[in-house]
Amino acid sequence: MTVHLITGDETLIFDELNRLLDVLLAGADRSLVVEQVDFPDSGGETRNEADSESLVARAVDALVTPSLFGDRRIVVLRQVNHLTAAERAGVADALGRRIDVFDVVLTSTDKLVKPLSDAFKAAKGETISVAAHRGVRDRVAAVEVALVEAGFSFAKDVPRLIADWTGSDEARWTGILAALRSTYGEGRKLTVGDVEAFLGEQGSVAPWDLTDAIDAGDSATALVMLHRMMAAGGSHPLQILALLSNRYAQMMRLDGRNPRSVQDVVGILGIKEYPARKVLEQYQALGSANLARAISLVAGADLDLRGGTAWEPVLVMEVLVARLARLVSGARRTGAGARGR
Repeated sequence: MTVHLITGDETLIFDELNRLLDVLLAGADRSLVVEQVDFPDSGGETRNEADSESLVARAVDALVTPSLFGDRRIVVLRQVNHLTAAERAGVADALGRRIDVFDVVLTSTDKLVKPLSDAFKAAKGETISVAAHRGVRDRVAAVEVALVEAGFSFAKDVPRLIADWTGSDEARWTGILAALRSTYGEGRKLTVGDVEAFLGEQGSVAPWDLTDAIDAGDSATALVMLHRMMAAGGSHPLQILALLSNRYAQMMRLDGRNPRSVQDVVGILGIKEYPARKVLEQYQALGSANLARAISLVAGADLDLRGGTAWEPVLVMEVLVARLARLVSGARRTGAGARGR
């Protein structure tokens, strides 16, 4: 089976890992199939010898020992960038001796170093790179600059918190920073708790914040993003419906053409690799039957927004978004996406 490496933005690796596991499990019981070993950060110090030996032993055992529950096993080695020099050789050796029917998933925020990179290449592994959308990265970087210019130092999560909360309403940073300076003065190291009290109402969000939540099957977050788009963002329900309609139309263009890679999708849709990957993943998660259901839901909402029901437009969109998210969560829970193609 395949060795996968998920690398990139630490905040996104966890979500990507769960999406990949949903695909690999195809409805199987996670508790019986997945073996996970986490390698915590040693802080640049040599790890305690007993702890180090225990971690390597667990990884080796997961990779080379037959499963008691049939042939299936998915071995997840998380944060392999934290492997110490003494640990890399043992894990790399086990990766080379792994049982062929096992899927293996590595996660790392950095490039693999020898000898792990050599073992990964020998296994002809597949790399999945995840990164915050450029717009998100740019907003976080801009918040960092604004905080420094305002005379603050800050905890790691503070810039992303402000950027995520204010969305694309960059003008709101000035008011937030002014309030923080008035309260704490210059030189304060801001914590998340310090900032949360001054955030006020959330700002508008980008379209992908809504579609990402739907893609994750997260109804609650999707509804929050919907309301932020309509309230702070000022988006009309028909604009949001057009966004969703286009997304499912892209998936429909894949249906029946059996795309096997991101490059296949790039060729079919003529879009860049990052959005192509997301469209492919969502198409694979849904399958043909659920995709047809999603198209039907979008079409029904279009009729309702144009006078087909007495419901308020906000309610029409809430019901649509919740149903679309539940389609995804249901497909992943039952493995219907894998069977529906």
